[in-house]
Amino acid sequence: MRYFKCDTLKQEDRKMITQDISLTEAEKKCDRQGDFLNVAATVLFVIAFITVLVISLFAIVHIPDPQNPFLRILVVVAMFVLGFGALIVSLFAGALISSPIYKKAQKKLIVRKKICFDKALISLREYYGWQDPCIVTKCYDSSDRKFKKRDVCIFVVDDELRLAADLKHGFSIRENDLGCYAFGVDEFTIAQIQSESFLITELKSEDIVFHLGRRAKGFIEKKFIAEKSDI
Repeated sequence: MRYFKCDTLKQEDRKMITQDISLTEAEKKCDRQGDFLNVAATVLFVIAFITVLVISLFAIVHIPDPQNPFLRILVVVAMFVLGFGALIVSLFAGALISSPIYKKAQKKLIVRKKICFDKALISLREYYGWQDPCIVTKCYDSSDRKFKKRDVCIFVVDDELRLAADLKHGFSIRENDLGCYAFGVDEFTIAQIQSESFLITELKSEDIVFHLGRRAKGFIEKKFIAEKSDI
């Protein structure tokens, strides 16, 4: 067993940056459908709006023109009021007709997915050799107190099983780098034990102990112990 830590990491390196996450092919298809429906809804709105407005205005301008000057003034005022009403009705009609398609478009559209992570995570991954497959689990307790109640990442590098902070998803800039423990295949034991309310995985090596989530045992046995035993 060995322990090592990246001592070159400085606090000014701990900056949060945003990165786009690539959409899956299914999400891209769904996104394209959403864009098409969005355009279709807009076109339908414009057509419905113009159609209702033209019909309304046509009816308004064909209101009979009375000979009485006083009535003529009232008709002109009424035509302006009706014209404004026609505009409102046209907008309402366009929205009513296009609304179902627009709502369907919003369900199809994929919000561009982004992930915000610590810029230093890139260098930490390289330093500790992080790679998939890996498992992220909770460290409920440990003889190394800085690991207690932290999410940890377990992964395999060559002939070593390594345990570090969550290098897959990243961790808050308020949290510290935990360093990395590396174990050879014959340098630790694992067992599943019962805690007060659930099963946990106990990993022991010399004087260091980790109490991890129960899925950690299966991952370590399948991805490390079994594969190294086959060599």
